[in-house]
Amino acid sequence: MSSLAIDTTFLIDLYWEDSPRHKGAVKFFKNFANKTSNTLLVYYNCFNEFIHVITDTKRFENAFSMEEALNIVDEWRELDRVKILFPFDESFGRTVTWLKIHNLGRKHLNDTNMASRYELEGATEILTANPKDFECFKTLRTVGY
Repeated sequence: MSSLAIDTTFLIDLYWEDSPRHKGAVKFFKNFANKTSNTLLVYYNCFNEFIHVITDTKRFENAFSMEEALNIVDEWRELDRVKILFPFDESFGRTVTWLKIHNLGRKHLNDTNMASRYELEGATEILTANPKDFECFKTLRTVGY
């Protein structure tokens, strides 16, 4: 069974119909749903970021309500081929090491945490609209949608 990691951008694009990447995200997700052998890996903080962004009335004219965003997260928590990942000692240690090695600042904390946890889970690809956020992590190949 193969696994594909996702970035928060994918979740936002999947649900935000005005996104220029919405159709691509929907197409990818439908294709994923028809394959029985793949698993999507989701770092738990992707859901926090998703909720934060999708409910932002300053960013979106018709932002989602908190209830709508939480219902989406609950749906994802129940999907069969989705594995939600949480940090642990080794992933946090790797995050700190990568921040030092790659000379990354505070704006890269979440992506570095996510990348280190995904790598420890065996992911080699991450689905993202922001490939630059992950380019220094040579173990993760970025995939668009």
